[in-house]
Amino acid sequence: MDEIVFSRESSWLPFVTRHEHKLLLQVVGGADALHQPREFSFPIAEAHLAVISSSLTRHLLLYCALTPLASKAGSGGVLDEEAAVALLDPILLSEDGDVDRIFWKIPWDKRLLLAHGANFRLLKRVQLVAALRHATVQTDWSRARRYLGP
Repeated sequence: MDEIVFSRESSWLPFVTRHEHKLLLQVVGGADALHQPREFSFPIAEAHLAVISSSLTRHLLLYCALTPLASKAGSGGVLDEEAAVALLDPILLSEDGDVDRIFWKIPWDKRLLLAHGANFRLLKRVQLVAALRHATVQTDWSRARRYLGP
């Protein structure tokens, strides 16, 4: 049985489990053919866990970068684990400016960050680390709709 090593109050934010001495990041994203949430997992290192558990900003950034991968998996496909693992070091372990530059190159979920309290002006300029300075674990989807529409 998997042991939950780290999770936040939100059931949607990725959480970390330990399975047979391996750390796995569990990501809820997309839906199956019956419209039930899908869950994906892939291995992470202790250094990744340390950042995810200490920084809500980096945790949210990773989640918003993983969301398009989960969507791409569709209702029955598999998560591109290689692409997911390739996001870990650049998002979790890089300097703030380098993290922002990564998001110029990859798809990411702007609505998710707005719902978690991101600063809209900074988000538009892809200054994501600064935009999430006052982020919250709780989501407010009306905030995302206010800025981006339905």
